[in-house]
Order: sequence, then C-alpha cells, then structure tokens
Amino acid sequence: MKPESCHIGNCGTCTLRAEAVLCDLEGEDLEEFQRVKLSLDYEPHQTIFYEGHLCVGLYLLCRGKVKLTRSSARGQRRIIRILGPGELIEKHAFDKQAFHEVTCETLEPSQVCVIDKERYLAVIHRNPKLAIKLIQLLSNELGVNMDQLDQFTFKSARERLAGLLIELGDRFGKESANQVQVGLTLKREEVAELAGITVETAIRLLGVFRDEGLLAIDGRTITLLKLERLARIARC
Repeated sequence: MKPESCHIGNCGTCTLRAEAVLCDLEGEDLEEFQRVKLSLDYEPHQTIFYEGHLCVGLYLLCRGKVKLTRSSARGQRRIIRILGPGELIEKHAFDKQAFHEVTCETLEPSQVCVIDKERYLAVIHRNPKLAIKLIQLLSNELGVNMDQLDQFTFKSARERLAGLLIELGDRFGKESANQVQVGLTLKREEVAELAGITVETAIRLLGVFRDEGLLAIDGRTITLLKLERLARIARC
C-alpha cells in the first residue's frame, strides 16, 4: 500500500479503486479512465472549487481530506461534510450544466482527479456493472442526506455533537486499547460548523464531555474514551 503522502499516479495499482466505485474498472475501461482524468496536487487549506461555479468535470478525492462548506446570503458559513480518500466530492455533478453546490477546501496535502464527464459517461454506457454501482452510490447519498436532516431537525446540540464525534471517529479515527483518536485536527469553529451549533456551545460541550470522562483533548486532537456512552447520548 502506498504511503498516504505519495502521489497516486497509476490507477491500476491504486488500493482505493474498489472503494471509490468511480474507478473500479478493468482492461480497456481502466485505460480509458486514465486518459480522461487529470490528477492535481494541493497543499493544506487550498480551495479546489467555489460554490456557484460551473462544474468542469467529476472530482474524485484520491488522497488527503477536504471539507465542503455552504454559505448563506448573509455570509454565514457551515461545513456540510468532510471527505476522505476514495470519495466522489459532489454526486450531483453528473447533471448537465451542473454548478458546484459547495466550496471545497483541503484540510491536508491532497490529490484530486478531475474526470472528463462526457468521456466518462461513455465508459458507463458500455459497462452495466459500473452503472449499477453508481446507482447504488447515489442512492446511499440520499440516505446520508436524510440522516443529516434528522440530526438538525430532531436532536439537541449535545446529541448532535456526540453523534458528530462518533461519526468522525468511525470514518477517520485510529483505534487502540478501546480508545479512538479522531484522525482530524479541527478548529473549534470547524467542529461547531459541522455540528450546526455555535462556537461557544461547542467549546462548552467539549468541556462537559471531557469532565465526564468521555473524551480527552490535547490541543486540536480529540480522543474518544467511552464510545458506548457517547452513542447513548447521540441516540445512535
């Protein structure tokens, strides 16, 4: 397996292909995929694209982590989601004349493949198995969106923050001795935006969770100590 810091140049040897779905191809289809994609490297805190701009292709995250944000007419901003390697950044980009619904910014050194949409659609047309996998991928996205809606509609700030910590630990965490270190170093403002709460509330609740022995905080590093209790709070 390639170290996470390496540039992934050859899709044929990339270990993320099966997870990514988009590039889970073989033979001539894989060769065509490599011809229709452009690999770009980014430093931390660089913007890949902006909300409201025209999509120039499909964006696949090959390495690193990015955050997706949306802004209101009043200039308020909220982090919608954090993505890791192997994830398609925007699912709706298959639409004709699609515009970016979010702004995408890197959290760490990252590699993104920009894929020519029309030429990629030609690959899908002759590969029914890939088409079925993509339908499943898009269907799963609807479920994720419904879960997020439920979070903000029915749950308290305490429940939302506990649920967020469990999700981040599950997706990006490093587990050892029944503890999970969240594999992200987020500012308190970013934690608040992800949970849909104020910064003051995020700081207060993190302090409460720490005092209750549910987690440990070292700078921006959060370690989850009692996952079952956090899950009960989040009503997972």
